[in-house]
Order: sequence, then structure tokens, then C-alpha cells
Amino acid sequence: MGKESLEAHELIESVTESLDEREHKRDEWNIRVALTTSILAVLAALSNLESEQKTSEAILLKNSAIFYQAKSSDQWSFYQAKKIKLHMSENQLMLEKVMRVPQVDLVKLSGLVEKYKKQAKEIRLEAKSFEQKRDGLNDESEKALKHHHAFAISVVCFQVSIVLSSMAVMLRRSMLWYVSIGLGALGLVSFSNGYFLFLG
Repeated sequence: MGKESLEAHELIESVTESLDEREHKRDEWNIRVALTTSILAVLAALSNLESEQKTSEAILLKNSAIFYQAKSSDQWSFYQAKKIKLHMSENQLMLEKVMRVPQVDLVKLSGLVEKYKKQAKEIRLEAKSFEQKRDGLNDESEKALKHHHAFAISVVCFQVSIVLSSMAVMLRRSMLWYVSIGLGALGLVSFSNGYFLFLG
């Protein structure tokens, strides 16, 4: 009877040690998962911040491009008005030459034609300059949107990864945690791409 009691006591002690060891391993695993989840949450927050910043930047650049488009349109309208005045003055000059108007009037009208030519040329150059600024700002806006899209993808990857990591703890499935880590790594690649655009 004493021997059986001793064996039962040893068995209980062995089971208790095994349970304690298992609980200790589970605690260590839970700590690793919690740490991973925390890192993923920080990366998700940073990605979201960068995504929003790039969205704002793209909108501001697009607004500036619209401003220069309006200025360019105004200049082209002004250019057309000057060209009309120029053509009218040239036609009047030709008419007055045919009608043999005094030289003084012809010189005055020739000066007016040259003035309109010069003004039209300057206005045209300014309109083209506004168009170049518009195009440059549109290009910068598109680039900012590419950065935004990369950061947005990383936010999604990190958020899904956090969910999977949480499920791994609740369901006690290490495979979910590994998938979470893999998705987090993909999010990290997309996050890096948000800065450097090495993936296009």
C-alpha cells in the first residue's frame, strides 16, 4: 500500500511538473506573440500616418496644379486677345499702305503691330511656363499617390497580421502566428516600398 501511494504521489508530481512546464512554454509563446503583435501595431500606425501624409501631399500638389492650369488658361485667353489685336492691326496696316496713307501714320501703326507681336510672344511664353509648372506638379502628385498606395497596402497587411496574431493566441495555433509573421513581413516590404518605390 505504501508503494502504491508513493507511485501515485510520483505520478501526480510528474503530471504537475509537466503541466507547469507546459504552462511556462505557453507563457513564453504568448509573450512572443504579444511582442510581435505590438511591433505590428506600431508599424501599422506608422504606415497609416505616412499614407495619410502622402494623401494630403498629393491633394495639395493637385490643387497647385489646378491653380497653374487656371493661370495658363487665363494667359492663353489673353494671348488670343492680343493675337486678334495683332491681326487687326496688321490688316489695317496693309489697308493703309494700299490707300497710301501718310508715312507718319504708317510708322505709328507699324509700331503698334510690333508692340502686339512682342506682347503676344511674352504672353505665350508665360502660358507655356504655367503649363510646365502644372505638369511638374501633376507628376509630383502622381508620385505622392504611388507612395500612398504602397503605405496603404502595408497598413492592410499589418492590420490583418495583427488579427491573425490575436487569433493565434485565442485558438492556441502557432501556424496562425507564423502566417501573421509572414504577412507582417510582406507589410514591411510594402512599407519600405512606400519610401523608396523600388517595386514601381
